[in-house]
Amino acid sequence: MLLAFIPLGALVVLMYLLKLKRREQLVSSVMLWRDAVADIQANAPFQKLKNSLLLILQLLALLALVVAVARPYLRVRGVAENRIVVILDNSVCMQSTDIKPSRFDDAKSKAMAVVNRMGPSDSMLIMTAGSKARVIAPFTSDKRTLSGAISGIKGVDTPCNMRLAVVLALSLVSEKGGSPARIVILSDGIFGSLADISPRNAKIDFLKIGKECDNVGITGISARKTLSGEQQVFVGMHNFSKRERKFNLEVYLKDQIYAINEETLAPGATKQELLKDIAGLSGRVTAKLDIDDDLSADNVGSVYLSGPRKLSILLVSQGNLFLQNALNLDPRTELTKTDSLPTDFSKQSYDLVVFDRVTPPDALPPGGYMFIDTATPKGPADAGQEVSLPSIIDSAKNHPVTSYVDFSGVRIQKARYLRPKSWATPIVETAEGALAVAGSHDGRNYVQVSWNILDSDFPLHVGFPIFVANCLDWLIQPDKVGVGRSVRVGQPMYIDVPLNLSEITVTDPTGEKQVLKVTQNPMTYDNTERVGVYKVTGKGMDREFACNLASMRESNTAPVDSFTMDGKSFASGEAAVRTNKEYYFLLVMLALIVLTFEWYAYHRRI
Repeated sequence: MLLAFIPLGALVVLMYLLKLKRREQLVSSVMLWRDAVADIQANAPFQKLKNSLLLILQLLALLALVVAVARPYLRVRGVAENRIVVILDNSVCMQSTDIKPSRFDDAKSKAMAVVNRMGPSDSMLIMTAGSKARVIAPFTSDKRTLSGAISGIKGVDTPCNMRLAVVLALSLVSEKGGSPARIVILSDGIFGSLADISPRNAKIDFLKIGKECDNVGITGISARKTLSGEQQVFVGMHNFSKRERKFNLEVYLKDQIYAINEETLAPGATKQELLKDIAGLSGRVTAKLDIDDDLSADNVGSVYLSGPRKLSILLVSQGNLFLQNALNLDPRTELTKTDSLPTDFSKQSYDLVVFDRVTPPDALPPGGYMFIDTATPKGPADAGQEVSLPSIIDSAKNHPVTSYVDFSGVRIQKARYLRPKSWATPIVETAEGALAVAGSHDGRNYVQVSWNILDSDFPLHVGFPIFVANCLDWLIQPDKVGVGRSVRVGQPMYIDVPLNLSEITVTDPTGEKQVLKVTQNPMTYDNTERVGVYKVTGKGMDREFACNLASMRESNTAPVDSFTMDGKSFASGEAAVRTNKEYYFLLVMLALIVLTFEWYAYHRRI
């Protein structure tokens, strides 16, 4: 493009070389005209080029315009692409305070700087990456809109799902088309590898946020009952910092202090506390670490204890001594055994009904139900093909029904594959299909097992009474045992709603209220992005549940320097993103200034 100056400049020079052709006119004397006709001594078409300020100024203006059209640039710190996607990690680790006031605030300020360095022809999209990926501001060139969107972003207490955010970003830039986009990730990098994602032709920039890890966290909390009926609360703690930490472990029953333990953890040390002196207690038990560290969200956790209330259980079976004994192990239970469904079944109120090889009725009142080698059309799964000697390869270790139960060594003579309903989850599986499912629907909790327990060695395994105890805890509705439930932050909570309610109000730990219309039962509430206790209220309804972080990965807040995507390592840029900064507008202004001076010089001469 710069070569265009040669012919264009030659044309300007040529205009100064051309000699004006003038008409001859006879006069009486030329003595007074001598200076005026000094340049017309000959009639040749060209004249000798003279020093001319106007010529120089015109050539300078032309040069500035030609260079401006060529769009020169310098490599500087900044962002200047046609399309830019900024992914802002707002997960729990970004709430760490090793950078004051927090990593998240530092990331927001860096995102603001990226916006300020946008070029006039650029457009930008702002996203967040918590447990969910959200588009905060669509593609726009309005810096005020982008800055306002960044200012309004709040941090959450959930893990970071960067994979979902990057996949969404790539799909958005591919839909828009055009030149390759740039994706800028502002994060501490605690989201693992993205090896299964291809960036295609997008340019990836990673800006690491954070310096170090000085954190102690609750990495596990749970409440269980032993086979003798004793209640226990387990609290696991880990010191992720490089120094010894001393602190108090405070235990609260509801909102009242119950116990205080002095704790000391060496660097990298783990400790478990088992709270046993809680016999006969019921309600919420909260564990808090009284410590000043980088992350506060993992310094608290809550679980719920059930009181000594008796639970009525109906076992409908032709005879199963193993199952009967397992149900009687829990001292809370009052077991009624029958070989057929009672005629007044619909008028009775049971906390749990177990159908063992007996077909359940189509109409079941709200409550908890366990189906063993039987099925109903309204149950959690339809029975399919029969199979002999199925081999169990997997179980849902994170599901409350199958946690702490090892099914790998269970031998089964025959079973049927189950086809789970859309609201049910497989909890025991073979390579070809599910053998057990669990689910909640229309105010009923279900566990369905597709084999006859007596035709297997499952009752001889240590996991069998644990499985039955898990079923009791999960199947019996919380309003019937007077306790709430706790889930991992970011996971959905299923809320059983009384049939007469049309709406409920959920109040999160920050005090923010959300009114929900009851469209199904149980209600699915997935806005669990804060650690703490959630209150659920309605007409005649007052319940609660708790969300805990309790994660080794999230409590280890040490930032990482790089991450892997599609086999490539993307290292953190300690400085700002480097890109092309164009200066063509300055050259256009220079050309206008030169032309203005040339106009002034010309008019001054004449």
